[in-house]
Amino acid sequence: MPEVDMVINYDVPFISNYGFKNPDYANFMHRVGRTGRFGKDGLSLSLTSKTDVVYDHILDQIEGYYKIKIKPLRNLDEIAKFF
Repeated sequence: MPEVDMVINYDVPFISNYGFKNPDYANFMHRVGRTGRFGKDGLSLSLTSKTDVVYDHILDQIEGYYKIKIKPLRNLDEIAKFF
């Protein structure tokens, strides 16, 4: 698929290890890597809940692992600015 403009992660990819949730770095990159191919821009959204600190912590770890900044978007208007 040469052109994917947006990927929406309805959950943050994780690996369950003895009851603990650890980031699934490869799966995250595989998902978001579908956007922005061949020099094109793309948008990747990962949906989380305000109260789900586990997924926020996983996203923090993904940021550190890939040395990227994942910008939180609070509403649809903020998403529309990027897309």
